[in-house]
Amino acid sequence: MTADTVDNPTKTFKYSFPTCTNEDVLFKLEVPVQIPHEGSTRELVQRILNMFHIPVYLEDDLNEKLAEFVAEETKNFHNDRDEKLLNQLKTSEINVEGIIKNWEKLFKDNVMEFAEQKGTSDEEVFAAAYHKLVHSPALETILQVENSYAKTVTNMLKNRDEDIEKLTQRQTEEMDEKMHLLKLSTTDDQSSELNDDINDLARRHFDEQSLVTARWGSQIDALCQTQRAQHRTWLMNTLDEYQTTSALNTPSNSPLATFSPERLMTPAMAPHQRMEESFTIHLGSQLKQTHNIRIVAMDLLDLCTVQHVDNPTEASRRLQTSLALYSGELSGVVLLAPSGAPTAPAGLHAAAAASADHHFPPLDVQLKDIADRIKEPLEARNVQRAGSGTGSGSGSRGGRLSAGDVYVTRHSNLADAHLVFHLVADDAALRSGDITSRHPAILGLRNILKAACCNDVTTISLPLLLRHDLDEETTAAWCGRRAELVLKCVKGFVLEAGGWGGAELRTLQFAAPPRTAPALFMALAHHLPEIFRLSNPVKVKPPP
Repeated sequence: MTADTVDNPTKTFKYSFPTCTNEDVLFKLEVPVQIPHEGSTRELVQRILNMFHIPVYLEDDLNEKLAEFVAEETKNFHNDRDEKLLNQLKTSEINVEGIIKNWEKLFKDNVMEFAEQKGTSDEEVFAAAYHKLVHSPALETILQVENSYAKTVTNMLKNRDEDIEKLTQRQTEEMDEKMHLLKLSTTDDQSSELNDDINDLARRHFDEQSLVTARWGSQIDALCQTQRAQHRTWLMNTLDEYQTTSALNTPSNSPLATFSPERLMTPAMAPHQRMEESFTIHLGSQLKQTHNIRIVAMDLLDLCTVQHVDNPTEASRRLQTSLALYSGELSGVVLLAPSGAPTAPAGLHAAAAASADHHFPPLDVQLKDIADRIKEPLEARNVQRAGSGTGSGSGSRGGRLSAGDVYVTRHSNLADAHLVFHLVADDAALRSGDITSRHPAILGLRNILKAACCNDVTTISLPLLLRHDLDEETTAAWCGRRAELVLKCVKGFVLEAGGWGGAELRTLQFAAPPRTAPALFMALAHHLPEIFRLSNPVKVKPPP
């Protein structure tokens, strides 16, 4: 006997019952039954009743006895078989490798027969091709091609803005002329006629503005779609060339090679000096993990916007973003969003529209897809809240997103971010009031960090005060309390992330509003060494 072939034995089922005329005389029945029995015992009983003309009143008793017999013999069969197999395994009589290979073959055959026949998608092929080429000598060529595409889109956006500005200026002059005539009118009839003309002119102006905006929007969309198709075709052809020749010539006019180091930071290109502080910290009690913590006074949209297409400093930012696009070291940024339908700030729309996204759908398409996907979950949540009596808030009615909800958009054409986490934070308490660690926005941060760890995001930037700006109501004391709460909660979430699996959040960047005063910034930065354990070098005095 081996593990591959085991004979199924046949056992004899014995049953006796008294005859109708004399109870002392027993009618004995013997039926061979194969163990394990693959059929139904009730069906076998019916066959026995019909074959041997057994009285019907014995059906229940016969069925009970047969079922007990089959169960007992099946248990004995499995026990004997397993004992013999274990003994063979101890004595090395069983070919374990052969069993494994046989099971592997059977599994593959089963998968090939019943699994859905699905090959690699075009998106996966393109992603693999792009990832291979950006880590090859073709990197600078790819950046140059994308740079030229971005210039074309930027020029078209500039022409659109100039066209709309000229139209607006002409319409303003026409409206001012009509309004001037209205002031000079002397009779009611003239005023009434001029009012009608002004209304007609306003309607005509609105139609002209709508027509021009739609025309330019259609042209820009067509340009981006054409660039997307051309870029993919060129990239796949470049990959074929690279695999054939194993080498690619780097162009002499590469945007990364035409500038000397001295020109990289000329006064005209030098970025605005920001207030920032960086720390290296350790988290964890036994297995410590090292993280980089950075606090900076900046607008988080600066991480999304490429300021100058021809600036080599900006090109270097795009280089790092391209290298990490299909890797396990993604970068994310958290932007605050209003309640209601999924939307994005105007600055993000402008940054995403400045060049065609060759890898992901346009921002508007992504937001529309998110709005369609969240309809059913929002309706289910509203029904649940209504049933529990907690859905009275205006933010939970009508399928609206409320504080703490998060949606994500993907990008490949931003400066320093691959993912944008939109945290709904349209709440009066977040504007100026004090909140607790159980506030929905804080729990939304936890969900963001969890999603980041589970999706290879190793660098994330988030608003320190859960606000993008400051006003008269935000005092220094309030800013200190809010920063302390956010830092402590994020520290707890990062410690908790150790059990979530996935990527490790190596860099955390906390952004204070850009108009933060220097004294307030230093006070906020002082919270970091108080809350986190810094990684300081140990100073050892030399022996005397």
